[in-house]
Amino acid sequence: MDILKCKAFVTAVDEGSFTAAGKIMGYTPSGISQLVSAMESEFGFSLLTRKSNGVVLTREGESIYPLVIEYIEKESEIYKAATELSGMYKGNVMIAAYSSIAAHMLPEIIKEFSDLHPSINIQIEETTKTRIEKMVSTGKADLSFSSPHSNSSYLWIPFAEDRMVAVLPKDHPDAKLEAYPISKCRKADIIMPSEGNDADVRDLFKKYGIAPNVRLTTLENYTAINMVSKGLGIGIMNEGITRYWQTDTVVLPLDPPSTIPLGITLPSLDTAAPAVKEFVCFAAEKLGAESPDSSRKDT
Repeated sequence: MDILKCKAFVTAVDEGSFTAAGKIMGYTPSGISQLVSAMESEFGFSLLTRKSNGVVLTREGESIYPLVIEYIEKESEIYKAATELSGMYKGNVMIAAYSSIAAHMLPEIIKEFSDLHPSINIQIEETTKTRIEKMVSTGKADLSFSSPHSNSSYLWIPFAEDRMVAVLPKDHPDAKLEAYPISKCRKADIIMPSEGNDADVRDLFKKYGIAPNVRLTTLENYTAINMVSKGLGIGIMNEGITRYWQTDTVVLPLDPPSTIPLGITLPSLDTAAPAVKEFVCFAAEKLGAESPDSSRKDT
């Protein structure tokens, strides 16, 4: 059945005349009339009663009218689904992430995802928590892999807990402790990555009322760890940063123990582009996270 005929019929009924329907659809009144007449010929009965002041539904038309509306709506759903599917298999996904996650968790996920969706282009920027939040809030990144954002309205999909640790030179007096007391940070020289603005570390110090003596700041975590190995100070960071790097340092858990949650954050799954939505659902499954459709917003 021709969808154009259906739309002409429904519009004529809703507007009450062929003239009004023609103005909406960009046809002459005669053109609308011909479309409806052709539809009536297909069915073998009249749908509308023509009057001098407009049109009204016949008894048969009253029965057909709701079905035709449903038919038009289904067509819209089909085109919407087709558009989403088309977008799902092509597009761009921009990710802002902690360097530890970008280096150790995302490569395998991106490899498997790219094998399934080779037309989707994925970009990653490894950066600080502050920069990550700004990128997501301004739309420069579609999603992030980090600790929770300050904007609690965003969708938060947790997938892991990462310990906070102390990184000390091997010859440090406290290097043989089982755990490093966080209280010692009050007097220690601190080497702070993320240009001295590591939000997770700052929050930890704030929790225990510590005003750290930040001796040096760096951009990269690896640089901070190498500075620690040279005896320039100690580092406080999440354990994921220290994995797979062989340096002359000792990594100790903190006392009392402290962790940060890691997860995927994006403004909304409902409004995300199809390619982004597909990647988020894929990554969440691979990381063993709760299904994004049922994840709660971070509070």
